[in-house]
Amino acid sequence: MKKNTKNPFKTPQGYFNSFEDKLMDKLSTEGSVMPKARGFTVPENYFDTFNDKLTNKLIKETKVIPLYPVKKIIAFVASIAAIAIIFFGYNWNSTEKLSISALANTDIEAYFENNEFDLTSYEIAEVLPFTDTEFSNMLNSSIENDNILDYLSDNTIDFEELNLQDNE
Repeated sequence: MKKNTKNPFKTPQGYFNSFEDKLMDKLSTEGSVMPKARGFTVPENYFDTFNDKLTNKLIKETKVIPLYPVKKIIAFVASIAAIAIIFFGYNWNSTEKLSISALANTDIEAYFENNEFDLTSYEIAEVLPFTDTEFSNMLNSSIENDNILDYLSDNTIDFEELNLQDNE
């Protein structure tokens, strides 16, 4: 880009040499351009009431607009907290392994009572796990023989049903 080195504003030759003389001549003549009265005037008694007017203007309450509105910040933080609680509170691995030990005995009994199974005593004996401690606890208990016989006579139809040995 070309720079314009020429100055577009020109002053006449010798202008500043005689400038002061010309200015002093104009100021000394009676019909000078300078006004005799001052250009700026202050109304009468202006400074007497100036302090009162100034304090009245300073006392007025102005509305303050906060740079960071608190309500919006609280709403933003509350929404982030709600999202975090939902995200971390949700159980992503909800595949719990269910076992019979987690069920109540009454639920198991009710299931067997409500559903009929064609199971023989042999099949039931194969499925139920009996440990030695269960047998020893049953033998060491103080159940009388009369009570056992009464129970068996009330709850069994045929004594062959109690025989778990395979007679085949």
